[in-house]
Amino acid sequence: MIDLNSKTMLSDRINYLIDEAIAAARTKDVPRGYLGASIAGHQCDRYVQYQWLAIQQEIPSEGFSPRTLRIFDRGNVYEDRARRWLQAAGFLFAPNHPDIKDFDGKFGGHVDGILAGFFPGISPIALPALWENKTLGAKGYKAIEKDGLKKYSPTYYEQVNIYMGYLQLPRCLFTVVNSDSMELLHILIEFSPPSFEMMKNKIGRIFNATKIGELLPRCTQDKEFYLCKWCPFREICWK
Repeated sequence: MIDLNSKTMLSDRINYLIDEAIAAARTKDVPRGYLGASIAGHQCDRYVQYQWLAIQQEIPSEGFSPRTLRIFDRGNVYEDRARRWLQAAGFLFAPNHPDIKDFDGKFGGHVDGILAGFFPGISPIALPALWENKTLGAKGYKAIEKDGLKKYSPTYYEQVNIYMGYLQLPRCLFTVVNSDSMELLHILIEFSPPSFEMMKNKIGRIFNATKIGELLPRCTQDKEFYLCKWCPFREICWK
């Protein structure tokens, strides 16, 4: 007889119910109808193009697993806490800030915040500044601490440059929360006009290529390249 009260069976059953509830709630969400700035900086142009095709429902998308959605929720929780910690330290956030929209609404993004002032005393950074927050495990946290944001994640780096460019902000305070140790890392990133222009050209190239039915090249010809191994479009890309 199967013991439904065993620790493993009980945990599996409850987790199944939780995952079903998360998946059901996800299906009620209104699909995002634009290519996001958080995707555009990915190293592979074809990956970004596939994301746009999936948004348009021209190719299937695997979507996110309930576990991944819980990770996103964790990031939202720590983002809120990090904001409160910065406010307690004296940083003043702009009460409102515009969303990013371009290319006839096909491209967009939503920033985490804009640091508009500091009180009391003197701010440790020149203001105003974009504020972006990421929550990572210890491995990712240490990698950013050692190598900087641009080397660790070109995607994150280009994302903040896109935001700074559209909002005409000269710098970004990038906060990283270590979810394992609760350490905090703050990196100051100066706006790079060349990176911003490169990204605008890349986004335009993706939309234009898609419009005429052209598939952009992969970032590699090695099927076992690390970005390809974890890509959700791996099967359709390498057919």
